[in-house]
Amino acid sequence: MSPRSIIPAVITAAFLCLPCGCEPAPPEEEEVPEFVPPPDICNKLEEALTNPACELALGQVQRELLGTLGDQDCYLVQIPAGLTDRSLLHVRAGYAVPATGVNLTINVLRPNNTSITSGSDIHQQAAPKPVDLIVPFNESGTKILVMVSDAATGGRAHYDVRAPYSLVVELVENPDANEPNDTTPTPIPLAAEGVSMKGSQTGYVATANDVDRFSFEAPAGRKVTYLHITSPRQTPVPAYRLAYTLKDAADVPVAEGHVANEFNGVDLATVRITNGGKYTLAIQGYRGGANDGVTTVPGDLKQQYKVDVLVLPEVDSYEPNDTMQTARAVSLSAPGNTANLTARLGHIPDPDWFGVDLAPSTKPTVLYYKVTPTSNGGRFATLPGPIDRMVRVFMPVTQGATEADRQNACRTNATVCPRKDNDDAEMRALVDTYCGLSPPRCMIASRVETQRFTELKNFEGAVPVPPHASTTRVYLLVQDDGSNWADDLDYQLKVEWRADPDEESRFVGSSEQTVVRTLASDTGSTFPNPPSGAAFELTGSLTYGHAFTRNLDPTDAQGVRAPNDYDVHTSDTDRYELRFPTGVSGDKTWELQWEIEHGGAGGPPYDVVLAIEFCVGTGCTVVARSIGYKGGNLGAWHSAGVQGAAFQPVYSRAALSDRTQVTALAWGCFCFESRFVLAGKFFLTVTGVDRTSYAPAPYHVRTAYTGYPKPYNGGMCPVPCGFTN
Repeated sequence: MSPRSIIPAVITAAFLCLPCGCEPAPPEEEEVPEFVPPPDICNKLEEALTNPACELALGQVQRELLGTLGDQDCYLVQIPAGLTDRSLLHVRAGYAVPATGVNLTINVLRPNNTSITSGSDIHQQAAPKPVDLIVPFNESGTKILVMVSDAATGGRAHYDVRAPYSLVVELVENPDANEPNDTTPTPIPLAAEGVSMKGSQTGYVATANDVDRFSFEAPAGRKVTYLHITSPRQTPVPAYRLAYTLKDAADVPVAEGHVANEFNGVDLATVRITNGGKYTLAIQGYRGGANDGVTTVPGDLKQQYKVDVLVLPEVDSYEPNDTMQTARAVSLSAPGNTANLTARLGHIPDPDWFGVDLAPSTKPTVLYYKVTPTSNGGRFATLPGPIDRMVRVFMPVTQGATEADRQNACRTNATVCPRKDNDDAEMRALVDTYCGLSPPRCMIASRVETQRFTELKNFEGAVPVPPHASTTRVYLLVQDDGSNWADDLDYQLKVEWRADPDEESRFVGSSEQTVVRTLASDTGSTFPNPPSGAAFELTGSLTYGHAFTRNLDPTDAQGVRAPNDYDVHTSDTDRYELRFPTGVSGDKTWELQWEIEHGGAGGPPYDVVLAIEFCVGTGCTVVARSIGYKGGNLGAWHSAGVQGAAFQPVYSRAALSDRTQVTALAWGCFCFESRFVLAGKFFLTVTGVDRTSYAPAPYHVRTAYTGYPKPYNGGMCPVPCGFTN
């Protein structure tokens, strides 16, 4: 026991002066006996057993101090007769203050010194928490001892001379009507309800290390079984975090989970394929995290949980298609064919594999895919947790005599399994992982759900399909990333085999060729616009790939692709060799304009960047530069030393009725230096950027040369041309 505070009391008597006129007497101090605290008893087991003052009545709240180093308090509790197998001993102790140095420890013993239960609040510098011990106890008419002390962590004892702890011991009935079910499961009867079956049970993890077991009979045949464990939010929070393990008829665990945050209540769910037999469910306090390695997980008498089981028929007509080997085949017999597939993520895990068979084709083509969620279905609540769906595209690997050879070719041969040039180590490891599966497969595209791209806005793409002499299969995989989520809602997978006449016109054999054109001269007065007509126009269409990003920000849900998506084929590119007519020499002005048709998308589905390769001399040493639209007043190559206020637009952009037009303006002084003209040719590559749609749309690049220099608003382009400076 701690020493009590000693408070000296001084009583002052006031004397009044009598009428006789005498001086008042000075006050006198009366001696008060010093306060003496009661003796510090109940510190030993012998005292608890022999001193009536150390006996606690059931339900009595005892408040005492652990006020000296090594102080401990021992109490005796008389247990009445009439206990049953459902009787619980409940011992609760704690500090009602925000801070104390004592790490409270409770030990409950029998008089023969055998332990019944124990627990500690090792809070260190944090706020104290109550020690709450609940154990089954049916030892009628016995006595128990309760010892209270400091845990003396780290070899250092603590005490508190100001704040007392509170202690109460009581006997209660177990609120869990299913007890005892720690070993023998409590059945959950399933009753038919239309085409489904359902059943429920309730329970409490009421005592320390309590394990509640349940079972249900899954009907024969392939069924979807939804398990949901719930409990309202409790205040104060429960003494444990609920956890569960579901085992199949062979006693193999098929699902498990635990409450991540006890402040939010219990909402645990899973949905699995069952095939008949007895499934068992174990519910208990979570032993991971802060409880990792602990020997005792406390119970709680307040938190009642509910278990709901719902058995449903499988409605996804493509199931089972959970492996590449069982992929559901879709045949497209010719470019122009489209297939619309309706499936759903209806259980865990639920990888949906589809094999798209493309008939033989002598021409290059494009395979377009798109995944769209719907609101159809939803026979059970969407599973809690992050929504992180994904779609991936694979090509099978066939090169190699053995599977090991094919796996090695997938990992090491860029022809067999091309890699994105700037992929990171994590993505390379992912591609290698798929290469090592049986059978090996090369991932060529991946889309991962992100919350900024709502409604799976980034779940589409277009991949090139080269000419092939026999039927070619492309695999698509739709699933949850991590296989821990399902919503039972339909999604639609659209695959469209598109012709690509632009690429077809460029192919010779199995490779795309550079298109050779002669650069025409503008002899009229259309500057800065090139003349119209076929002689001045390059036409093509960028049909596949997500296109590079120039002005859009994928992290802000702009464009068609999220930052963590992956593509082997980044962008379709068209390369041209433009030749100057024989005899042309000197600096020349370059007239340049491009248009992109809207393609029914409401605007241009992409923009372009023109990559230029200038040649010098007969060896064609490359001098490279890229140009693309940029708005506002800009500096030009000749504007060094010019103040920004004098800058002018380098490009104009106009939205026409069915296309968007960009024109290189006079201030840019676009020109061909005489050394490049002397080389007789240069190369122009049209590359897609800032794609917002995969709708096919042609581009038109108009280009011509004319005399140099040309005037701009307020001046004249300098001589000589220095466009590549």
